Amino acid sequence: MTQTAFTGPLATFTHQPDGTSSGYSDLGLATLAQSATLTHNGDDTNVTAIIYLPTGAQILDFLNDNLTQWDSGTSATLTGGITDGGTEYFGSVNGKSAGRQSPTYSSAQLTAMANIGTHVAVHLQMAVVGATTAGITQVTVRYVQK
Repeated sequence: MTQTAFTGPLATFTHQPDGTSSGYSDLGLATLAQSATLTHNGDDTNVTAIIYLPTGAQILDFLNDNLTQWDSGTSATLTGGITDGGTEYFGSVNGKSAGRQSPTYSSAQLTAMANIGTHVAVHLQMAVVGATTAGITQVTVRYVQK
């Protein structure tokens, strides 16, 4: 599969000046996405992954798809933040449920997502309690590079 790379933000507009020195009234930025897959490791230890975003990006949403339900003895909880186990972006997504699991965001999490600043590494962690022999979750972060 061929991929295209850009070195800066991708913006669209129809050249309608908004009357200011800063731009156009119809300027829009492209929505981008990156994914990571967390796969059980055959025991009761946490599984982690990192997605790197551009400095100052705005995170729009996380799509958490349990492709295979986690069968850990007690719980499997997915979180996303600026460190392993951090919940700055989302927390408490159930890995033991089937299908797409949508996080509920707090005001503090939405504020952190509005501009990630220099926290370019998005840490994802599936914390498992109890032995685990199955579980695959694909996490897709949708964002805008400003």
